[in-house]
Order: sequence, then C-alpha cells, then structure tokens
Amino acid sequence: MGVGVLNFLLITPLVIYPMSPRFLLVRGKVKEAKKILKSLSGIYGKEIDLEKVNLVYTTRVLNYWEQLKDFKSHRTMLKETLLCMLTWFVCASLFYGFSFGWSKISSDLYISYLFSALGNVLAFSLTVPVCNLLGRKRAMLFFLICGVFSNFLAMPDVKISGRWTLEYAANMIGNVAISGAFATIYIYTCELAPTTHRGMVMSFSSSCARIGSFIGTYTSLLYDITDRRVPLAMFAGVTIISVVAVFFLSDTTGRRIPETPKDVELLAGKNKYQEVKEKQNGEEL
Repeated sequence: MGVGVLNFLLITPLVIYPMSPRFLLVRGKVKEAKKILKSLSGIYGKEIDLEKVNLVYTTRVLNYWEQLKDFKSHRTMLKETLLCMLTWFVCASLFYGFSFGWSKISSDLYISYLFSALGNVLAFSLTVPVCNLLGRKRAMLFFLICGVFSNFLAMPDVKISGRWTLEYAANMIGNVAISGAFATIYIYTCELAPTTHRGMVMSFSSSCARIGSFIGTYTSLLYDITDRRVPLAMFAGVTIISVVAVFFLSDTTGRRIPETPKDVELLAGKNKYQEVKEKQNGEEL
C-alpha cells in the first residue's frame, strides 16, 4: 500500500510536465511548440513572444531500422553508446549489490537500512553540485574512483569500535559513491546521445542496467559462501573497467547537445562530416 501511494505521487507530476517542443515540431505541431516555449521563457523571467518567430526544424523519419543503421555509419555514436551500455551495467550491478547488502553497513539490520537510505539521499543531493563543479565526465570518474577506493578499503579486518568496523564505514562510502555515479550516468548519457536516437540509446543502456542489477544482487550473496574479499574484489574490478570506459567518452560540459548522429561526429572532430554539412547548407541556400 505504501509503495503504491509513493508510485502514485511520483506519476502525478507527469500529468503537469509539458511536452517536449522538439517532439512537437518533428510532428508538425508548431503552435503547441511555441506555446510551451513561451511558457518556459516566462519561468526564467524573460517571456518571449513567438507569434512572429519562424521556428526552423528538420523533419525526421523516426524509423527503428533506419536508426539502427545509423550506428553502422556513425562510428563515434556507436562507440559512445557501447561504452554507456557498459557503464550502466556496472553502475546498476554495484548499486543493487550495495542496496541489497545493507548488513555490510552495520551489525544491526535496521541501522543498515537507515544508513543506506541516508547514503542515497546524500548522493542524489550531491549529484548536481558535483556535476556543476567538476563537469559530467569528471563527476562520473570521481564517483567511480571513490567506489573503487571503498571496495579496497573494506578488505582489511580493522575494528573501529564495539559495533563498527572499517568494512562498515567503507561500504557506507561505497553506497554514496555508486549512488552518485548511477544518478550522474542518467544526465551524462542524455547529453551524449543525439536527440534523434536518445530514446534508443537510453533503452539500450537501461536494458544493460537491468541485467547488471540481477547480477549485482546475486554477487552480494557471495559474502555468505566465500571470503568477503572475493565479492569486494569483483566489485572493485568491474568498477575499474567502468572508469576506463568513461575515460574514453567525450565530456559534454558546456557543450551543445547533438541533434543528429552527424552532430555527434562533428563534435568529435570528424572533418569529413563537416564537409558534408557545409555542402548540404550550400544546396539549401
């Protein structure tokens, strides 16, 4: 009952949120798009009259198979999508591995629940400030490296007090770090993927995250059947792999969001796509 009420409260704002102006333009609904843009400009205290403004947009064929073919012809988009899928897989496996490993945060199960929840709240509160301070890519690397550090920190048998050990403290740090990484990857992936393929890229990434969530949950069960350093080493190892994957992604901080696969290539510095775009612009003129 409680979960149902919370889900209802989370769904309710979706009724209030406006449609995407870009989405409406692609479908030829110019008046609705202008109305939403005008209301959004009013939020920032600079209301703009769009009645006499001509919105320029490119009609796109939203075909599933054509979108898949674009990955073959645009290698940078393919590379970044695969790296994002890997990172989502790792983040989800670690997030749910920590989320279902509350007993590793304290000897008392209820205190473990409490600290796990507080860790999530802290991580989600820090995500936006850390992204603004460090940028998207560095924020991801920061959270993931903290996750690696926490797994290695949890390995030694060190007792801090009667009820607390170094392992408990390290797992608390890891819980905050991986929750921050999981929240950041949502923002980062949306800014890496072009508008035309964003839904598809997010779907692929989310599917990998679902697989990772299953594996991470069962990996945490190894605590009960083997030495605790084994799952800790496994978590540390996959996190290092994720750090390497993020290192090869481009930084989206302060950069415009790509509209099409060609924009992804242009932002990556592929000159041949620049020549194609200039030729197209010349033909339009």
